[in-house]
Amino acid sequence: MPFKEPVQRTLRAQWLGHQMRELRRQRGMTLKSTADYLGRDHSALARYERAEWPFKHHDVAALLDIYGVFDGRTRARLLRLSRDTWRTNQWDVDFTDGLPDRAYVDHAWLVGHAKLICFYHTQLLPDLLQTPAYADRALRLREAAATPADRAARIAERIGRQRAFEAGSNGLSVVLDDAVLRRDLGDADVMRAQLDHLATLARRQRIEIRVLPADANTTPRFDGPFQVFRMPEPYPEVAYLENLAGQIYVEAPQSKRFVLAFDQLRDAALTAADSAHLITAAALRLDARA
Repeated sequence: MPFKEPVQRTLRAQWLGHQMRELRRQRGMTLKSTADYLGRDHSALARYERAEWPFKHHDVAALLDIYGVFDGRTRARLLRLSRDTWRTNQWDVDFTDGLPDRAYVDHAWLVGHAKLICFYHTQLLPDLLQTPAYADRALRLREAAATPADRAARIAERIGRQRAFEAGSNGLSVVLDDAVLRRDLGDADVMRAQLDHLATLARRQRIEIRVLPADANTTPRFDGPFQVFRMPEPYPEVAYLENLAGQIYVEAPQSKRFVLAFDQLRDAALTAADSAHLITAAALRLDARA
């Protein structure tokens, strides 16, 4: 039955719809054939997959039977997600493997699905811009107790996000505190290679990198780093933060505050061209010290 009131398109609903669509396609089934099995109109199933309408729990259970998904853990995860599609926001406080909770959303999928990804960083470069050597050095400093295997898993996760972005057509807008360019993490060679990589990325059409100078006293710079994923229409934006307490995804309407804050930071930052010159100058300073 069609919904008379507007349905909030939550991130959980989008993630569930994506997974159910992928399962259908993997089985080589069309919307019409699947809807016939389910006893539904194929246009309704399409709306469920696009998260225009929320999947119903019993429909997900029936579809998992149709698709032959009988693995207990997979079924439990998807069925739990179907019960929670109306919920917004999520804390992930499990640091046992340092990776996001895919029961809520897959971060690499979010990176690939967003129309525009916005980063504001104050201490380190964003994951999508890091070289493997820089990522390893940052992890050694931030998580001294992590084993080499833990660090390798985290770096592989970051590379996966970078590949998801490279495979897409979305854009990336980055505002960096100028201190990020001066922080070599105790290894000038690693930082020199990282700055060269950053300068290369800054020349790509899909990527905009702006540096926030030290004298820019715009209010949001004092609230700490965050990310904003501007989703394709008609889906609302999603904000993301991480700290010692865990990772948090913030959905609409609260996410609008992060959108406004990022726009203020971007306006206060140097132009992309001036920022590129600053990045190159930072690399040259390291060359001079070598």
